[in-house]
Amino acid sequence: MVSVSWLDYEAYKTISEHESNEKSQLHYTFFALVAFFCGYAVAVQNVRVQGNDFVNNVTNARFQIIGVAYQPGGASGFNPGSGVDPLSNGTICLRDAALMQRLGVNAIRVYNLDPDLDHDMCASIFNAVGIYMLLDVNSPLPGQSLNRGNPGSSYNSDYLKRIFAVVENFKNYPNTLGFFGGNEVINDDPSSGIVPPYVRAVNRDLKNYIAAHVNRTIPVGYSAADVRPILADTWSYFQCAINGTADLTRADFFGLNSYSWCGNSTFELSEYNLLVTQFSNTSVPVFFSEYGCNKVKPRIWTEVEALYGRQMAGVFSGGIVYEWTQEVNDFGLAVFNDNGTVQLRTDFDNLQIQLNKLNVTTLETGNSSATAVTPPTCSSGLITSSSFSNKFIIPDPPQGAADLIKNGISNPKQGKLVDITDTKVTLPVQGSNGVVITNLAIKPLPNDASNTPNGDNTSGVSSISSSSPSATSSTTGTAPSATQSKKAAASKDSTLTWLWGLAIVACVGSWVGV
Repeated sequence: MVSVSWLDYEAYKTISEHESNEKSQLHYTFFALVAFFCGYAVAVQNVRVQGNDFVNNVTNARFQIIGVAYQPGGASGFNPGSGVDPLSNGTICLRDAALMQRLGVNAIRVYNLDPDLDHDMCASIFNAVGIYMLLDVNSPLPGQSLNRGNPGSSYNSDYLKRIFAVVENFKNYPNTLGFFGGNEVINDDPSSGIVPPYVRAVNRDLKNYIAAHVNRTIPVGYSAADVRPILADTWSYFQCAINGTADLTRADFFGLNSYSWCGNSTFELSEYNLLVTQFSNTSVPVFFSEYGCNKVKPRIWTEVEALYGRQMAGVFSGGIVYEWTQEVNDFGLAVFNDNGTVQLRTDFDNLQIQLNKLNVTTLETGNSSATAVTPPTCSSGLITSSSFSNKFIIPDPPQGAADLIKNGISNPKQGKLVDITDTKVTLPVQGSNGVVITNLAIKPLPNDASNTPNGDNTSGVSSISSSSPSATSSTTGTAPSATQSKKAAASKDSTLTWLWGLAIVACVGSWVGV
């Protein structure tokens, strides 16, 4: 595997000297050439939680989640005995990663995973294109999640083995962004009275296991149902600190599954304004762990502008669109047929148009005050509902947990990045207009880059907004003179020749240990 060091830096410096509208393509060219010559496995930078922001560990840029839920087959399609889960088939992941890269997402959320399977190829593909993974450690199978009706009965060492196995499987992938310790376990008054302490216990156990067996910190958080009578209490319960900021039982981030913006709604009608007010003093990153109301079809995604705009971006850390594949609930961005063909839906086109309007540079600008927020101290006074648990007595780990955390689970399946040598998609994909998309492939990114919206118009149906970052002067303004065009072409030819040479040097350097 080639690791990028001075070669990456020198290439970046040279490419950066060219005009901005050429820089992205030159980046892609260099890394594609390296991949072509020597099977290049690029790596995204780890992301940490700092105050109420996600932050890139190397660049210190704020990381805003532009994500999509990725669970082909739905929860009902999860069958560990089949040897298949959403991240086990590299050919499918390559196709989907190429489409997601064009769409502009930088993260996927995966709900149900089999920790005994090999996920190296899929994780490496998503890593290569700058897409992070937010992973649920639970599954809908018996004994693999907390029982909201009787959480104490399900909180045992067998359950911990399951969730620790997911950590082991995904801990070595640099694009593992975080783990959800629970998803909508609290969804009504009865569950709100008994479940919260157990969710905090799961947070603690996961963090202790990560600290003992992982060479970096991986955040652990919770995904909440948008049940407004208990939402504020759920957030207050999980973000507060019992014993100071180092309290391992508190959530590192808080996700909200929200579907209140439907069709061409507004900031006020959707009550997004109330959510901003509610979370304005959050001490952890808050984001939509699901969004995308489908009561109005096709979806037009006008909430994207609000979520990533000035009214919300200072409080929210982005969101995850629900969902990638079309299931019976009719939320999919694409239809996946039994014969292996895929057709994008109008929902995909409309989302791409909205994402192309985003100013990623502005979104990555951090808020210094937001990264220095002190969490509130846990107390019964934080809880407003009489039905919600207001006690912060966290259950002790179950019998056998201490040994698991100290020594690790037996024979874990541990993933690792692998070389990606094939970048071209071989499976057929059609746009929403039925026309086959040609030359579909992933474009590996440099080591410090995450994927961003790039102005692509994948289906070739909807026109890209003029405010798109890539909707530039190609269709307006004065064309360059012939002399200017020749000079530009000559400059590009020279640069491409240089990149060919540098790519070869990169491979040779890796072979001899540079």
